[in-house]
Amino acid sequence: MVKLLFLKMLRDMKKSLAAYGICLLIVGVGFCGFCVMSVAKDHLQVSRDLLYEKSAFTEGFAEVYEAPAAIKDKLADIQGIGEVQARIIKEARLTDIGDGNARLKLISYEKGGRNVPMLFQGTDVKAGELQVVAGNAFLEARSLAVGTKIHVLVSGKDTELEITGGGISPENIYIIRNIVDMYPDAANYDVGFVDQKTMEALYGMKDMANSFAFDLDPGYTIDDVKDQVEELLKPYGCYSVYGREDHQSASMLDSELDQLDQMALVLPFLFLFVAAVVLYITMHRLIEQQRIQVGTMLSIGITGEQIGWHYLGYGLTIGVIGGLAGGLLGNVCATPLVDYYRVYYNLPDAQAGISMKYLVIGVILASVFCSTVSYLCARKLTHLSPADALRPPAPKGAKKTLAERIPGLLKLFTVPGIMALRSIGRNPKRSMLSLFGIACAFMITATLMSVSSLFDVFLFDNLEKVQHQDFTVYFEEPLKTVDVLSSIENENIEKMEPFAEAQAKLIRGNEELDCTVQGIDRDCELVHLYDADGGTIHVASEGIVLSIHMAQRLGVGVGGWVDVKVTYPEERITRVPVTAVMEQYMGTTAYMSMEGLADISEYRNVCTGLYIKAASGAEELIWKDLEGAPQVTGLEGRIAKIQKWRDMMGSFDMLIGMMVALGILIGLAVLYTSALISFEELKRELSVMLMLGLTAGECLEVISVGQWILTAGGVLLGIPMTFWMSHAFAVSMSAKMFSIPDFADAASVAESAVLMFTAVFISSRLILRKLKAVSPVSLLMERE
Repeated sequence: MVKLLFLKMLRDMKKSLAAYGICLLIVGVGFCGFCVMSVAKDHLQVSRDLLYEKSAFTEGFAEVYEAPAAIKDKLADIQGIGEVQARIIKEARLTDIGDGNARLKLISYEKGGRNVPMLFQGTDVKAGELQVVAGNAFLEARSLAVGTKIHVLVSGKDTELEITGGGISPENIYIIRNIVDMYPDAANYDVGFVDQKTMEALYGMKDMANSFAFDLDPGYTIDDVKDQVEELLKPYGCYSVYGREDHQSASMLDSELDQLDQMALVLPFLFLFVAAVVLYITMHRLIEQQRIQVGTMLSIGITGEQIGWHYLGYGLTIGVIGGLAGGLLGNVCATPLVDYYRVYYNLPDAQAGISMKYLVIGVILASVFCSTVSYLCARKLTHLSPADALRPPAPKGAKKTLAERIPGLLKLFTVPGIMALRSIGRNPKRSMLSLFGIACAFMITATLMSVSSLFDVFLFDNLEKVQHQDFTVYFEEPLKTVDVLSSIENENIEKMEPFAEAQAKLIRGNEELDCTVQGIDRDCELVHLYDADGGTIHVASEGIVLSIHMAQRLGVGVGGWVDVKVTYPEERITRVPVTAVMEQYMGTTAYMSMEGLADISEYRNVCTGLYIKAASGAEELIWKDLEGAPQVTGLEGRIAKIQKWRDMMGSFDMLIGMMVALGILIGLAVLYTSALISFEELKRELSVMLMLGLTAGECLEVISVGQWILTAGGVLLGIPMTFWMSHAFAVSMSAKMFSIPDFADAASVAESAVLMFTAVFISSRLILRKLKAVSPVSLLMERE
């Protein structure tokens, strides 16, 4: 008997192969995504843990302007702190590589100590030698080999360093010069590990340090020792004490792991819900058609429980095959994503293997979900007695549907259109499921399309609306503003504006935020700050301008205040009013006037950099003049940075396009399945209409009008769902270094609606082909 029921199931599924195939595809895609995200997360965690172990990555860090290296012994005496490492960290510009914009972040280390590079090639540096272990990604990007000598600018002097090896460390798994760069560019910015004694000699810092790294004893956290570390290092300009979780590289990787985890949790359930809609519509119609068959099986001794298990097998088959196929495909497809993340985060290759765990989870979850849907469809029928099951169901009441009760509504439709309206009202479950399925497909499509606009607000607005300079110049140390402006005489420079940057900590109640305070002229033209309404913001003589991200972190708005703590050359805490909040979501840079910055620090009449606007066509000439200038440690071109990002967005837009296409296909799947079931139900009625002389196109209205109405309803329902999804996505993806705004926009919503209606049109064309193939005479000759 089991074999007979199994063969019956296969025959039934073959008859509705399109509907079951669509359901199978949706389940497979959902669990493919689940496995891809989960496997990628596991691989990244294994790679991260291996790197942390090999490099002896410490758990706490303290940054100062300059302090005796011997202070590390006093740090080690603090209860909760273990081994302490004194380091020197400096940034040096490469003078013989690239266009003068390439830099290395030089970090001192001692072989066998803490925070050492994990070597991929070559050897460690020798004590006291002018040698460097460069970032492995930098060597690959620049096609440099071990033994090559490079030239860096150290304290204004050209210095030759020999590359002894290439490696990585947690310091450069995600290394950017500032958060606005977002995407690591190893060819122009990476780390270089230099012997401690060599660094002391290069920078004239014998027995001195500007960074301390330390381990924590078991049971202690960074919060347990932070205050004591700050107090001990206070005389040396301590401006930041943080744990491993707040380290830029480590925190960005941890944030990505959390996001992968969240996506892996949401993705399968979203696709399972859509699959459940398709499966329920298909199974419900099948079981209604097989009522007499169920009665016959009950009358020959097959129990209702056995029949329930039989129909449960339909969903079980879909779940097992879909979950298994999605899991296997996901393990395979995870490899490119893992490789991408390894390059992006500069991680070692540590294989985690094919994950049977996620394969099993996918199969079980999909099987339980789909089986439950099938069982719910069959439950009512299996509880009938044989006699009741052999009788056709009692006719439903022919009361007017909601649409028919609305005065004048039916006059808007033809007779086939009225039939479509009645079909919606008389099949409420199917109609509601189709409505929610379309709404989910619309939500996926609109949310993904809105992601493209997110980058305009998130990234390009800062580069194109806030910044108006062509070049940004950074000096090695603060210089007198008057001397800088008077020393630069270049007819190709249209405008110059100085700025000064100071490291500070913003305090508001219990909230603290490490940031950079940038002082600019009150009438600054090359930096245009604006609020959420697009209004221009000018820095006041007294007061501070915060970004939306910073204001949210501190819980403060316009008219409030923050305490600004500057630690160098001596600690000063000044209460400053918040005069404006600008629309910027990345980084932790606050703006003040030059006079305001001078009032809270020692930065009086000095600047740490310049904004330069070049005359038309003179950009290349100015770049050549500036790249070799003394005291210049950094030079950035805004136009080149914008172009780099635009080029990168090309591949990203392609990925988004593929995912949008997936959303449209999901909508098409729901629409086509619903239309296909309606077509099967109304075959005889449609045949009669064809016999009466109506064309296939006119008969199609019986089905298509209902599809258009349900799609319109699904779009209306999907709009608030899209904005909710946008908000949830923004909250989950925001990190300490940036916030993501609610990014759903009207243009993307409108475009998604057009795409959903396009899916209705395609579905109608597919049904029209079936309708044209109908033979009215042969169909009417068949017995029901």
